[in-house]
This record gives sequence, C-alpha cells and structure tokens, in this order.
Amino acid sequence: MATTAERRAAAVAETIAQIRAIEAEKGVTPAAIEDFKQVLADLARRSELFPRSDFPTADLKNDIFIRLSEDDDKRFALYLNSGSPGKETPPHNHTTWAVIAGIDGEEHNKVYRRTDDGSVPGKGQVEVAFEKSVGPGEAIGFMPSDIHSIHVLTDRPILHLHMYGKGLEQLRGRIYFDVAAGTYSHFPSHPDIR
Repeated sequence: MATTAERRAAAVAETIAQIRAIEAEKGVTPAAIEDFKQVLADLARRSELFPRSDFPTADLKNDIFIRLSEDDDKRFALYLNSGSPGKETPPHNHTTWAVIAGIDGEEHNKVYRRTDDGSVPGKGQVEVAFEKSVGPGEAIGFMPSDIHSIHVLTDRPILHLHMYGKGLEQLRGRIYFDVAAGTYSHFPSHPDIR
C-alpha cells in the first residue's frame, strides 16, 4: 500500500499535468486561471494527503514554503505554505500567474487596483478593489500584473497550496506597495523555501 507521501506525490504530479495542459491550450488568460483554480482546489480538498505532521509548523513570526513540485525549467512551481497567525504581506504583484487554494485554515486576500499611471519610478498608489477569504477547498487566482495582500486572521497556522507559473526564486521583478507612502519597492525572493 502506498504511503501518504507517495499518494501525495502522485496527486501533485497529476494536478501539475492538468494545469500544464490547460496553459498549453488556453495560455495565460482569465479563463485559464479559472480552470487552474478548480484543479488546485480539487487537490486542496484532499486534505488527507497534507497532514500537518508531515510539514514544519510556522511560528508566530515566519511562514514556511515547502516546494512540492517544480519543472526543470523552473516553471509550474507548487508550494505548500504553512502561514503563521497574524501574517500579513504588503500589496504585491507576482509577474507570473498565481493560484492559492486552502487546505486548512483561512487566508484573507485583499485585491487591489492601481490608481496611478505608473509613470514615476518608485511611486505607486493602490486601493482595495475587493476582498476574499480562502478557506479549505476554496481558491483565488491572479494574472501576472494583479496586486494582492495576504492576511492570516486565525489563531493557528494555516496550510495552503500556492502555485505559480514560475518558481518563486525566478520572480525578480515583483514589486510591493507602501500604501501610506504612495510608493513601491522591489520584493525580494522568499527567504525560507524548503
């Protein structure tokens, strides 16, 4: 009988193959993102494949990204995120498509629209367009230029799947916004990918 890790690896491989096929057929379009969300949410609903005991637990200061899969060319990267209570990110883009699906706990997303024209380097203003909480079996998706922030409002770490068109270390052009100052800066790579 297959172990949980073996069953998880097989399910992840099947999910990635489906997403790769969708992108090949539809490109990176809003319709493709909707399909990616469904496929990744289906995987997230199989919570028995992601027992907390198999993954490190986030502490109160840091969240943890565990790489579950990434193609040799650094595309189609899937991570399990153990997010810490109280975690917040500034509004940021990804420069590639992204989908987040919930396994355990709730991750609150604020999605922003940029209100300046982007013509002044380092200056950038955003406002909240809508908000969506992503709980178990739910998903949210983003086009490369979309801007969002994450807020973990629960009192224990969450487990979510984060999938990107390119691996996190490849996303060197990302920016994040300081809403109060009306500025943006370059977003460094995530420091703790396992």
